[in-house]
Amino acid sequence: MSEKKTKEFSVKTLLILAGSYVSFGIGAGFATGAELLQFWASHGASAIFGLIMSSALILLCIAVVSRDCRKYKLANMEMMYKHYCGKYIGTAIQWFNTLTFFLMVGSMIAGGAASLHQAFNLPVFAGTVIMLAAVLGTSMLGMKRLTDILGNIAPIIMLAVVIICIYSYINGTDAFTVGDQLIRAKSGLSMSGNLFFSAILNFTYVVLNMSAYSANVSTRAEHQKELVWGNVLGQGVTVLSQIFIFIAFILNASIVAGADIPLLMLAQRLGTAFYAFYGIIVVLATYTTATGMAWVAASNIQPESSKWYKLTVAAVCIGAFVFSNFGSFGVLMNFVMKFVSYLGVVFSVCVIVSKIYRAIKESKESAANQE
Repeated sequence: MSEKKTKEFSVKTLLILAGSYVSFGIGAGFATGAELLQFWASHGASAIFGLIMSSALILLCIAVVSRDCRKYKLANMEMMYKHYCGKYIGTAIQWFNTLTFFLMVGSMIAGGAASLHQAFNLPVFAGTVIMLAAVLGTSMLGMKRLTDILGNIAPIIMLAVVIICIYSYINGTDAFTVGDQLIRAKSGLSMSGNLFFSAILNFTYVVLNMSAYSANVSTRAEHQKELVWGNVLGQGVTVLSQIFIFIAFILNASIVAGADIPLLMLAQRLGTAFYAFYGIIVVLATYTTATGMAWVAASNIQPESSKWYKLTVAAVCIGAFVFSNFGSFGVLMNFVMKFVSYLGVVFSVCVIVSKIYRAIKESKESAANQE
């Protein structure tokens, strides 16, 4: 009896999926802090309300999509997009999103190289080569091995960031009101000057990526609750962490405002040894994010079972390496995040319309059967 229950619901699987969700969704954006600054710095302390608003929408949408992936057996990105968006729009979104994953791999390679340069003074080109080799090698392992790896790395990243934030709270360089004004004034690259629109763009940015991820790992869980609650737990941890980090940014705005890798700037204050350690953590974060996205991009072109899969992975990674040389990490991230966010708007509208249509259709069928 207990053996049957273990097969139906596993807390261990739920936690691995939650850890994988956290690492896949915010690995690099979380560890560098770049994503937070670009979405929210121009709004100052008001960003906390924007994050809560965005996260509520994300939790709702991810829970719905996760349940649908299990219910309708949507085992990959292609099936999910066609389910919600129809054959033609779904196919178009699938290939555009595959392109965004590819571009994100390139920006992560650039981010890892920038981190290696900033923390260890390694030439940027050498850093991109190292990142390429790491991402290419791991992406070929396949998704089952990959989710285990990501789930194990995520807690280390989280712990290191918590240490940095606690130190930054205790030793803040700016009062909250001063930091609020300063981070707004020196926000640099941003997604939108409107708080509500930033929240919507953040929602559509996350949902597009994480919905595709949910579809691809839907068969990884033995039970629907493992998938749904793993994703919900992952997103809950994510938003609380983002708020925690952003407050640290406000309290240290004179250091991080306008920076490409703000958390690495804060880590430097904890001493040379910790700075080097966190430099490795940031590289790992960009590596895990790039690896997960390289797998998604490649597997949607050729499935893992195909003899062309490894060649496809190689093509994706090498192409992303070329793209990584087109600009700085901050510039590439801003370009890709805007691309993903606006594509996510189209997908979100399709999900809403699809759910309304299916609810009306099922209601009519139920009424017809009762007659």
